[in-house]
Amino acid sequence: MSHGSDTASGTGAVTAAAAGLALLAGLYLIAAPWLIRFGGSAELAVSNTVAGLAVVLLAALRPRPLTWVLPVLGAWAAVSPLVLRYGDETAASSAAFLGNLAAGVVVAAAGVALLARRG
Repeated sequence: MSHGSDTASGTGAVTAAAAGLALLAGLYLIAAPWLIRFGGSAELAVSNTVAGLAVVLLAALRPRPLTWVLPVLGAWAAVSPLVLRYGDETAASSAAFLGNLAAGVVVAAAGVALLARRG
């Protein structure tokens, strides 16, 4: 009986860690446009804020039917600085690109871990 509870607590710890990392990365996505100055890329700032809010909500609430959204949001956060370039606007700074890449990878990996533990 104790073996089953050890497995359940191990799964719970992995799930909590993945959700915690996703939550932190989501908070970073929300704050990054103002902390590291996105170099005039207003679309990227809005995208980060919306995606970050969604990540924070999904990580905090962990609704099982919507767990698949986290890896998608992570992938979007990672590539959005490359996608959201319009006309003659200033491109996102390298700090914005690297920060989004890192946060996106963390959110995507946490989402995959939560999907794997979903059972």
